[in-house]
Amino acid sequence: MNSLYNHALKQTHALQRDLDKFESGEDASAGLQGQITAAFSTLQRSIDDYDNLAKREMVPAKKETAFTRVTKFRHDLQDMRSRFEMIKKQQESRRYDQNRENLLRRSGSSNLTTTANEYPYMSRPEFAMRESAFIDHTDSLLDSYITQAQHVLGDMVDQNSVLKKTQRKLLDAANSLGLSSNVIRYIERRTAQDKWIFIAGLVITIGLMWAIAHYLG
Repeated sequence: MNSLYNHALKQTHALQRDLDKFESGEDASAGLQGQITAAFSTLQRSIDDYDNLAKREMVPAKKETAFTRVTKFRHDLQDMRSRFEMIKKQQESRRYDQNRENLLRRSGSSNLTTTANEYPYMSRPEFAMRESAFIDHTDSLLDSYITQAQHVLGDMVDQNSVLKKTQRKLLDAANSLGLSSNVIRYIERRTAQDKWIFIAGLVITIGLMWAIAHYLG
């Protein structure tokens, strides 16, 4: 059991070193991120194995010590996972800011002559502010389009649920009233048609959301 504990301890220290590298920017590659993710799973398995051994320990003092170690391992693992997610968000935010700054710099440089002719009294910082305002406005429009598409998709899902409930109620009512089988089959055909209409609308909505994110994002 001590060998498994030492192995899990080494895995914890290695994970912490990788997280330090990732946080400092020394290595922010996708390869390191994949390595960290895989190490989390490996450490989780080691902790579970150690926990199972602790449960079979016959000496009370050793059993209590093992359970204490398991608790600490699980707590450290959760902390490292939270830290990893926080670092990823910080890295993404940093990349976003850098890309935005580069975009503004390129836009200001390429459009300097044209903008100067249109607005001869604007300075370079004012040009950059104008470009930034335009980008912010475009982002807001994209968010609005995506939100509207999500609302439409949600409404279509709700309508599908209502159609299914209505079908059940109609069939129950038809059976209780003794309607002919032809009438019941007609109701089922109409319900099937409504279902295909719903599926077609769902595919179109998803396609529009993808097109907005791909071509305008």
